[in-house]
Amino acid sequence: MPATLIQLDAKQKARLKRRAKLNGHSLSQEVQYAIDLYLVLSPDVDKELAVLARTANEAANHSVKRLDETITFVSRILKKLHARRARSEQPES
Repeated sequence: MPATLIQLDAKQKARLKRRAKLNGHSLSQEVQYAIDLYLVLSPDVDKELAVLARTANEAANHSVKRLDETITFVSRILKKLHARRARSEQPES
């Protein structure tokens, strides 16, 4: 395989070496894997990920809104139950 010279900053090289060690690869193998992964990605991956992130955010917001409504409902019911219990525990005069 022909050699290719690439330049990495110290942080990139350290991170790649760490990941290579975790995966049981050489630094060269890890760089090849990273490049293969990059080349598989669609050129529009940024746009696709942005759409996915926006959709996930909307779904999460909807879930939070429903959860807030449920908490409000349960709190209202609990207040009524506590008030009813307090009235029933009062001594009769």
